[in-house]
Amino acid sequence: MLRFMTIAGAAALAVLPVPASAQSSAPIAVTQLTAESAKEILAMQAGTWDADITFPSAEPDKRKAKGVQVNRLRSAGMWIINEFHVDGTPYEGTGIWGFDRTKGRLSGVWADNNDAQIRMDDGRWDATSKTITWSANLPQPDGTWMRLLFTEKFEGDVRRFDSVALLRKGEVPLVSMVFRKRPG
Repeated sequence: MLRFMTIAGAAALAVLPVPASAQSSAPIAVTQLTAESAKEILAMQAGTWDADITFPSAEPDKRKAKGVQVNRLRSAGMWIINEFHVDGTPYEGTGIWGFDRTKGRLSGVWADNNDAQIRMDDGRWDATSKTITWSANLPQPDGTWMRLLFTEKFEGDVRRFDSVALLRKGEVPLVSMVFRKRPG
């Protein structure tokens, strides 16, 4: 999972159209998780993944990037540690997420060198579409909050990740990624 664009960058993107893949008009189906079903979802994320990254930039040479995500299962498969970097940049981020028994769904935290704060994420699993919908409320310097929405769709050894900021003007795309799992 990547939390890659700065909040100022998200606001600057407000004039760009939202790709159909990132729109969240469909209701989110939620499958109540158990510890065992959460372990299965986390196991699907484990391993090393190559990322093709697309940004909604007006500058053509800044629309594409590559990255690598390494996900390691920990604590008997109940939690995963995520390390992500974007090739050719100083960007790196670290996340921890897993099963939250008090909510019956996934919870996580994310920190990166783009933003000086830790973000708390709430993940809801839709077993039918094999999609995790993550949401987070991110405090802004002016005292307001920004709502972020991330979708992560599993298609075997491919994961599709889309991120949007939910603003008064509507959804603002932040980043889209296609992850391909390395063999082994």
